[in-house]
Amino acid sequence: MGLVSAATQIKIVSALHLAIAYHLIFQPKMLDQQSIMVLLGRAMGIDEALTFSASSVRPVSSFLGLLFGFIGFSDLVAAGISDIPFYIHWGSQAPIRVTFFFALAGLTYMYDASPEAQKTFFTVGLASLKTNWVFSWAFVEIIGWFSIYSTIREERQAIFIERENEARNS
Repeated sequence: MGLVSAATQIKIVSALHLAIAYHLIFQPKMLDQQSIMVLLGRAMGIDEALTFSASSVRPVSSFLGLLFGFIGFSDLVAAGISDIPFYIHWGSQAPIRVTFFFALAGLTYMYDASPEAQKTFFTVGLASLKTNWVFSWAFVEIIGWFSIYSTIREERQAIFIERENEARNS
């Protein structure tokens, strides 16, 4: 078993989403100065820095803050589900989220945003995703959701073993 339960890990991820939402809406300059984004971006060869405090990006950062707030709040509420429905819900959500963020991180890393690349409607949109912020966010989410998924599987297995032992002893 892990050190922290799956419900606690989901609450931590939800709190992180709520903190990001707050900073995107009220203090975007703080997110611009995060060293983990610079470190992961440079390590993967993604040098472009996104500034959320620029006046042209403020409406977008505020909208992203609302989305992060919604996701954080809804996950926080869903983390309060008890017993088997918790494991059914999060047992299906965690692998979907890991897969999505893995694809997003891979796309961010693999996509060629050079000026020589062919410009189409699809590729112009993808070029805006190749930022150190998107990659760092996806990478941290992969780690968090994979840990949650692993813990859910262990906890669910322990519950089934416990119920099987109770059934044998009855």
